[in-house]
Amino acid sequence: MHCINGSGVILISMLLLSTPIPLAQAHSNQLKILGSSAKDLLQQGQALANQGYYQGAIAIYNQALQVDPDYTAAYINRGLAYHDIGDFDQAIADFTEALEIDPDSAEAYNARGETRTHVEDVEGAIEDLNRAVQLAPNYTQAYINRGVIYAVGGDFNQALEDFNQAVQADPSSADAYYNRGQVHGALGDAQAAFDDYNQAIQLNPTLAEAYGNRGLLFYQLGDRETALENLQQAAQLFQSQGDLGGYQQTLILIEQIQRQGE
Repeated sequence: MHCINGSGVILISMLLLSTPIPLAQAHSNQLKILGSSAKDLLQQGQALANQGYYQGAIAIYNQALQVDPDYTAAYINRGLAYHDIGDFDQAIADFTEALEIDPDSAEAYNARGETRTHVEDVEGAIEDLNRAVQLAPNYTQAYINRGVIYAVGGDFNQALEDFNQAVQADPSSADAYYNRGQVHGALGDAQAAFDDYNQAIQLNPTLAEAYGNRGLLFYQLGDRETALENLQQAAQLFQSQGDLGGYQQTLILIEQIQRQGE
């Protein structure tokens, strides 16, 4: 399921040297050229994070916080980078620091709430996400994150309410429709699930998970051929996106369905 979303990519060019230098050092050298305000540093860190260079991003966020120790956005973005490398405790510490500076940051509550699910603090996660939507009643991602927690816990009715809120807050969110489709499927409402998967794919034609789940739903309803078409599309997307786990899992499902049809 989809949870924390990133922002747009800002490309930073680098000179190729005969002797490689560490990524963080290379970009530290660039700071002298690109500017040294906390905002400039934040944007450079975000650019690196969006390209997957999380350690380099963390190094630059550290510099932003040296310039401005109360820069909430730097703590939040550094926390997101720690989240993405799997250091959830440090991520939570950064989000908590951000909230000490700005107790009304819905973004920090949302990020900390989602991250707490990775350390099995479900109660804390729900509390944070509740606060996020109190502060920002149209916070789509917070509804999605809370709905995911409810769905994983088997509370499908509460999850459905959250995904309904997410769709209402942002009718263009493919993730909201996709997650709601999963819940409709779990509740046995196949038509509603189809409708949501179709809408998710229309909004985001590269959402491999939506093709995969729609394919499984077709298979459960006896349409083997259409199921395989959807699963094959999902496999191609997983492969092109570099999601090896999703790709291999989908290939296994395709093989199982093909064998059962022989």
